[in-house]
Amino acid sequence: MRRSALVTMLLLAAAIRASAQGTIDPGMSRAQVISKLGKPSSERSSGTQTFLYYKNGQEKKMGMNDMVALDSDRVIDAVFRAADRKYSGKSSSPAPISAEAAIRKGGGTPRAAPMKMPAKMPAKMPAQSPTKVPAKAAQVAPTVAPKAAPKAAPVPDTKKSTPAPTKKP
Repeated sequence: MRRSALVTMLLLAAAIRASAQGTIDPGMSRAQVISKLGKPSSERSSGTQTFLYYKNGQEKKMGMNDMVALDSDRVIDAVFRAADRKYSGKSSSPAPISAEAAIRKGGGTPRAAPMKMPAKMPAKMPAQSPTKVPAKAAQVAPTVAPKAAPKAAPVPDTKKSTPAPTKKP
C-alpha cells in the first residue's frame, strides 16, 4: 500500500512540474519564456513589442498559433490553445466555447442534415411560374444585340389533308 502511495505522489509531482513548465506568468522575460516553451516557430517585433508564436498542433481547427506578447522584454499577454500551455495572467483572448454554446448565444444555427434525394424522380417536374421583370430592368437595352436564329427549312407534310374551306368576302 505504501508503494502505491509513493508512486501516486511521484506521478502527481511530475504532473505539477510538467504543468509548471508550460505556465507563463506576466512580467517574465523573453529568455524565461523561451526556457519554458522552447524556441518560437516565428517572432515579430514592432517598436518595444515582441510577439512569439508557437505551434500548437491545432492551427487548422483553431485558425491560429499560440502567442506570447512582450512589451519592453516583459510578458504582457498570452493566448494558448495547446492543452499543455497556461497563462497565469488574464489573457486578452476569450475562452473558447462549444459550438452549441455559440448557437445559444446567437452565433448561428446548427448545420442542417444533408438533403436526401428521392428514390424515384417524378416523371414530370412541376412548371415554375414566370418571374416578373421589374419595369426599370425592362427598359434597359442589351449592349449586344442577339443574333437571329437561322430559319429552318419547311418540313413537307406527309399526311394527306383536306384544304380548309375558304371564306368569301
